[in-house]
Amino acid sequence: MALMQISRFQRLVKNMVFALSLFSALFLFVVALPLQTSVAQPLINGDAVLWKVEGQGTEPSYIYGTLNSSDRRVVDAGAYALSLLRDADYLMVDILDDDAIKQKLFSVMLYNDNRRLRDLVSPETFEKIKVIGYEYGYLARQMNVLKPWAARVVFSSPPSEASRISLGIRTLNQTFQDVAKSQGIEVIQLQAIEEQLQIADALNEADQITLLNTLPAEIQTVEAIYQTRINNFLSQSSGALYQEVLDEVSVLSPEAQTSYLENLVFGRNRQMVSRMVEILQNGNSLTVVDATHLPGQKGVLKLLQAKGFAITPVK
Repeated sequence: MALMQISRFQRLVKNMVFALSLFSALFLFVVALPLQTSVAQPLINGDAVLWKVEGQGTEPSYIYGTLNSSDRRVVDAGAYALSLLRDADYLMVDILDDDAIKQKLFSVMLYNDNRRLRDLVSPETFEKIKVIGYEYGYLARQMNVLKPWAARVVFSSPPSEASRISLGIRTLNQTFQDVAKSQGIEVIQLQAIEEQLQIADALNEADQITLLNTLPAEIQTVEAIYQTRINNFLSQSSGALYQEVLDEVSVLSPEAQTSYLENLVFGRNRQMVSRMVEILQNGNSLTVVDATHLPGQKGVLKLLQAKGFAITPVK
């Protein structure tokens, strides 16, 4: 691959990596409901993003459900949770902010055989990929070698977000890790990037393409959807954010919906909870994960209750 081509892809990866959780990025475009009416249905533990977690005989800990964006409103909304971090002994995160992640992501997001995205999706979908990709500064030939899930991740945040990332503006999740490292607070990773990439790369390709077909035709729609996500986060509704996921997967068959939710949501919830229990039993920690992992009968909060922890919303 030509050096300029490699350089452009490395810039793409730099813009992508910490603007996303792969989970939320794979489910960006809500198509089952009109944009204006994407409102969460009543959902257990879906009415807050910050929760106190208490075990027996230990100091309380906290879990903060985030939207990993560099938008100033989003970062400012994390001010109180950041104040809790400054007095904490541990910070638990879904993925560490590690430069090595960029190379790992770069190595799996591209086809290394003769397959090309243009041949897998409809002409209409590839035209949308070309038009929107241009808004990010990427050419059709560069988008053409991306796997379907990777193409969705590229469009998981609008050009305005990608521009801020490229300028070095830190996201909400990065800000927590920056503060922890500056104050010598131990940072514990709940899931390795390799584990997330393995899940993404194992997703059924036909289902990936079905979801990619929901890509909006105009960049303004990408921006509008992103603003809706920000508004849901600012209203502290993890339930509304999770509802977006349910709306998105509704275009798939019932079997595929079950598989996607199990692989990208429920399985990861169980894994993260199993890894955070010991620290929560020690007390005085802050956990920062994507807000969509918190609510529901199979959400992180309900799983913690089942393990004997008391949870209380913090408004």
